Amino acid sequence: MLNHHADSIEVLLFGAGLPTAGITTRCYVKSEFIHVDFQQLKVAFSNIKATVGGFDHNQLQLHWQVGTQTYMLMPANAAAEKALHATLPVSSIIGLKSWKTNTKAQSMVWNTIVYGAGLIALLLVLFVWQYDNVMTWVASKISMETEKKIGDSVLKSLKLQGNLLEKGAAVDAVKKVGNQLTQGSRYHYQWFVVQDDAINAFAVPSGIIFINSGLLKKADSANELAAVLAHEVQHVERRHALKNMLNSAGVASVVLMVLGDANAVMLVIAQQVSTQYFSRQVEAEADLKGAELLNQKHIDASGMVSFFKKMDAAYKNKDDTPEWLSSHPETLARIKFAEQFVKSHPCKGCAPLTWDKTAILADLNTEEKNGKNKTNKKLED
Repeated sequence: MLNHHADSIEVLLFGAGLPTAGITTRCYVKSEFIHVDFQQLKVAFSNIKATVGGFDHNQLQLHWQVGTQTYMLMPANAAAEKALHATLPVSSIIGLKSWKTNTKAQSMVWNTIVYGAGLIALLLVLFVWQYDNVMTWVASKISMETEKKIGDSVLKSLKLQGNLLEKGAAVDAVKKVGNQLTQGSRYHYQWFVVQDDAINAFAVPSGIIFINSGLLKKADSANELAAVLAHEVQHVERRHALKNMLNSAGVASVVLMVLGDANAVMLVIAQQVSTQYFSRQVEAEADLKGAELLNQKHIDASGMVSFFKKMDAAYKNKDDTPEWLSSHPETLARIKFAEQFVKSHPCKGCAPLTWDKTAILADLNTEEKNGKNKTNKKLED
């Protein structure tokens, strides 16, 4: 039996040849290395990059490469994440400082805004009314011009992180499907691929959609990608993304944005964009309206069924279900809804969408290598 180190921490390890859901193992930090029980891996801090992952974007992920094999390590639970972060040297691991900033800055900044605003009367009114209806009304009062400013500011902030792809086979595939879905919309959509292995996608007000490379790798067809994009498009069209940001922004910031002065809160909003969490009601609405959009655009909605089933099968009855999946409302209920929709709304004249998955994967692999080369060059400099 393997004897664990006294200070070892339970983690999930992902990599080539390992199960899709990863394997449970343990690790501990000593000197300049992380020691992983599985295969007795010993990884130098200088070879590790920390990123933010998970559906709520508050999950610590550590990435490194051994030869041609790429590994990712995640704490198995909240207690393990706290213990691992406490033992890791922030200055020695690329991205660890920004991870801490991204996950902690939001609550600190908003507490300052709320307590400094002095708009107690308006807060009382908002609590007396039905809060969701109030925020829906407020969102309707935000001008398209202000919404565009918010979207542009968020995009500018995300571009500074250096992991956005704006061209190539992967982006072209997303654009092709996305443009078909959004033809005739009042928004001018922009499509980006984020170099991030987390299976995630998120929308920004004014029609800016981000798809993680991890999701593109997981999807087996363009119709599955279309299902994800249709869902995210509805978060824009129905102003879910805007309302969610307003909901997080605090009363003073909401007033400023209604008046058209969005500059005062742009930085904070940019920091919290990928931590958006929608209610079950909102997610269900995006599923329904997304399925209807697919049908309207003559795209078979069965891609929604197969994608949900794939995710459920990969993590069903497992203790290591990733946060991005567990935070979504009732995957089985969503599968049932999608199946019923496809059955009751036959898509006449629909033909399967096409894409070149081989070219997409080659493009993503090339970009990943280029990114690693840039990181190594910075370290050498």
